[in-house]
Amino acid sequence: MRRAVYTFAGVLRQRGPLWPAGLALRAARCMLGGIPRGLVVEPCEACTGGCRGCVTPPRPAILEPKTLEAWIAARKAPPATIHFAGRHSDPLASPLLAELVAVARAHASMVSVSTIGLDMDGATARLPVDRWIVSLPAATRETWRAVKGTDRFGEAVEAVRMISASRSGAVIEVVLTKWAGSAGDGPAFAELAAREGWRNTTIVHTLHDPSGSAYSDPAVLALGEPDCPYGLDASGRVALTRPRAGCPQAGYLCIDARGTLRPCPFSGADVPLIPEPSRGAWREARGWRAAKSSRSFPNCRICP
Repeated sequence: MRRAVYTFAGVLRQRGPLWPAGLALRAARCMLGGIPRGLVVEPCEACTGGCRGCVTPPRPAILEPKTLEAWIAARKAPPATIHFAGRHSDPLASPLLAELVAVARAHASMVSVSTIGLDMDGATARLPVDRWIVSLPAATRETWRAVKGTDRFGEAVEAVRMISASRSGAVIEVVLTKWAGSAGDGPAFAELAAREGWRNTTIVHTLHDPSGSAYSDPAVLALGEPDCPYGLDASGRVALTRPRAGCPQAGYLCIDARGTLRPCPFSGADVPLIPEPSRGAWREARGWRAAKSSRSFPNCRICP
């Protein structure tokens, strides 16, 4: 709730007093049209991290702005929110991110980007984004190396400074995503946030993905942490320790870098996928909400 209030207040300051009315109208039109109010969009399959053990496609797909525009045009109502995020990738690796943001800004009431912050430059930091979420896998140089096998901690911190210095008015949230190698980084993260003046911070655990290369290895998870949502079952497989009802992504659908409509960013290949934008595609996707809410898709069972 605190995150939502902070974000709402920040976007209100940036967009002006009429913004809530536009947001509410778009959300209401989506509800009446029976389509989710939000879109999560993957700009590309490439990544900026260069992390140890990470395998990216040899020819990563890059989402074309015209494809995103076509999907939005096929809806009965424009989305209230559009969030750019990688699945096993990073939005900053897309050479078309500025153009994608422009499309999103023209149609949605709130545009956000989630990134690890690497390869940030001044032009990107000034994009007309309402919220930046910079997700750090560690809070120290040493634990960054332990998690990622690289020494790019300082670059990520500098990315947050660049967004702040751009004076774009965007809300900035810095997230510590705990892995096995950074499980004890909570105190260091608090010190870092105080030193850098970060007012909006959160600590979460990385999401397990049984279809995601290194992400499917239980050794990367901070399983010993009391707040970790995962544990090992009797057969040694990763399982939720506190299974929950419903779907945290119920209000969203995903368009991946290949222009394919998916139930959510965390769905695997064994779910319904729609490759071409059309009004019928959105009608078909209505049925996904029930499957997501009942957690009957395979990856729903490991989404905390």
